[in-house]
Amino acid sequence: MEYSSCIICGNGSPTPRFQKQSEDGEVFSLVKCGTCGLEFVNPRPPIGEIGKYYGRQYFTRRSDRGYDNYFSSELRSEIERVMGMNLADLDFFSYEKEISGERLALDIGCAAGYFVAFLCNRGWQAEGIDISHDCVNFAVNSLQVPVQQGNVIEAEFPRTFHLVTLWATIEHLHHPQDVLQKAWDILKPGGYLYISTCRTGPFSFQAIKGKNWRFYNFPQHLYFFNGRTLGKLLSRYGFEKQRFRTYGSGTGKQGTLMRKIADFAARYLYLGDMMLVSARKPVNGSQLPLKRRRKS
Repeated sequence: MEYSSCIICGNGSPTPRFQKQSEDGEVFSLVKCGTCGLEFVNPRPPIGEIGKYYGRQYFTRRSDRGYDNYFSSELRSEIERVMGMNLADLDFFSYEKEISGERLALDIGCAAGYFVAFLCNRGWQAEGIDISHDCVNFAVNSLQVPVQQGNVIEAEFPRTFHLVTLWATIEHLHHPQDVLQKAWDILKPGGYLYISTCRTGPFSFQAIKGKNWRFYNFPQHLYFFNGRTLGKLLSRYGFEKQRFRTYGSGTGKQGTLMRKIADFAARYLYLGDMMLVSARKPVNGSQLPLKRRRKS
């Protein structure tokens, strides 16, 4: 196990919140930075050992993530439905029309490659990267889309992109700040970064659920942001936040009146325990911002 400091403010003595068992019975601790409010798992498995928590059963066994089989056609349809709403909320379709010529995109933490396939079907030259062998194998062999297995920090890309996405990925990363720096480096000036991640805060469904919140999945989820903490991290690495939306409640069974009311509040009253953020690399953003120095 390894210990880490707050990646936003560098605080090396975060406040313990609670402990919780993983699905395999291991106990992990959640801490909160007393300076900026960022929550994270501390200590945590080293990056070289985290892969054992992402075996095939992680994607095929029913859990709080809300699905039975990530590789099923039914789940793909549901993911694409949510994806369409998310893209509309982030004004993706207007941005897409602005791009003349080839459209280039990279999906970091692409899992089974559904978003890569979605973009390819829209005429984009899209590719993905993920650490899971099972997911990459499915994307390449079943969807026949360009996905590579590996660590995005170490990967080399011969071209820059109009769009880089982190769909439900940043919470899994050992060093989110390094991935944001990488995203800056491989984005074209004026390009966009899209992030979706679980959201903490007193005005969200996370506050109601407490320790039993559906996204407190340790140790696969390592970081828990709110709009303010994620905004601070994006700003440090030179990004300009453009849009912010919330969605998702995890309350009540699918299709019930309770669920519909809760999801309405999540989306339109900004109470969701998931959030969407679009951030732009400024048009004059070819130079590295001086403030983007890693604190960890």
